[in-house]
Amino acid sequence: MKLRILAFIFIVLSANSLFALVFKWDIQENESIEIVKTARINSYVNAKLNRVYDERNIIDIVSKGKKGNANVVKGVFTIYEKNANEQVFRQREKYPVDFTIEPSGRFIVENRDYMPNLRHIPTFPDRDINLEDVWKADGELVFNEFSRPFKLTFPVEYKFSNMIKQKDLDIAVIDYEYTINMDLPGNIYPKDFPVKIAGNNKGVIYWDVLNNRPLDIKDLYKIVFLFQGATGKISSAEFQMVIETENNIFPDIKENEKKKNIEDIKKELPQDVDIESDERGVVVTMGDILFDFDSYNIREDTREKLKKIGEIIKEKYPDREIIVEGHTDNIGSRSYNNNLSEKRAESVARVLKPEVGHDKFSFKGYGQDKPVADNFTIEGRRKNRRVEIIIKLN
Repeated sequence: MKLRILAFIFIVLSANSLFALVFKWDIQENESIEIVKTARINSYVNAKLNRVYDERNIIDIVSKGKKGNANVVKGVFTIYEKNANEQVFRQREKYPVDFTIEPSGRFIVENRDYMPNLRHIPTFPDRDINLEDVWKADGELVFNEFSRPFKLTFPVEYKFSNMIKQKDLDIAVIDYEYTINMDLPGNIYPKDFPVKIAGNNKGVIYWDVLNNRPLDIKDLYKIVFLFQGATGKISSAEFQMVIETENNIFPDIKENEKKKNIEDIKKELPQDVDIESDERGVVVTMGDILFDFDSYNIREDTREKLKKIGEIIKEKYPDREIIVEGHTDNIGSRSYNNNLSEKRAESVARVLKPEVGHDKFSFKGYGQDKPVADNFTIEGRRKNRRVEIIIKLN
């Protein structure tokens, strides 16, 4: 019996040693990673359901090489939102941010930047990690919803729980969990701050072992803010959410390749539609042929043109994020133009989204703030009344 027990222990140890790995972040120069975090959020005020909505964060990072062993990245952090009954995300905020990712997974971010707001997850120890191993490392969460940003630091517990095969990739399954429990004394923090923050998160990370980066992450997250009014009464704001994170890797697209794609697309585009590229990506522009005067309802005679554009995008760029931007001339008030441009952008996005066939779709209205021509002429105002469909490449 003793020999059998020893043999069993040997088999278990041998099996675990097959999965002794060193985990680290490693991004190749000019490689792009698109991190898409989507959450269905239930918002409660004083324990009563107040709102149900979806929020999406997209972090686009491009590697600019190494600083020692660390990955230097140029990033853009964009926040999107839509109500539960809406079809397309509205772009809410955008922040450029350059930072460094150490091989361990720690983010080195300038104090002036508060995005990415969740940092250092996952973080790995500098050693071999065996199946069933556990470890701890600090995570950080930056809040900017109050009169000034502030940062929470908390311990995160990890466990290397499994190895699986997925599309010919070796995937490490890493479970993790953290709890937040922080009191904020009113004599130290501004009056609009909560007096207490409490929360917890349980997540699973699917780690690409060969390419040294996360593939997908799933989280079950809750956070509660307690506020004290002038009379001493306590009120609460609670957010419960299921978060799905998808990471996409895109190779660097050379300028000559981009130009060739644009020339090929030009041959297929309907008349009255322009295409070019700029720092945002490939930009397809439709003038004021889409709408009647003072309307955001798409004209039936141009709806087919939009559908054709959607088919072209699906063929040429099937996995790229699409942003629809609306613009007006300067006739009318600024608030009126902002509202009209946003509704026009949303109308176009709602027609295009089913044709393209994925959910990485959003819209934003800029009103009269980004003219491309002189608003003092009839021709200039005509050019400024436009909708731009942006195929994001970096």
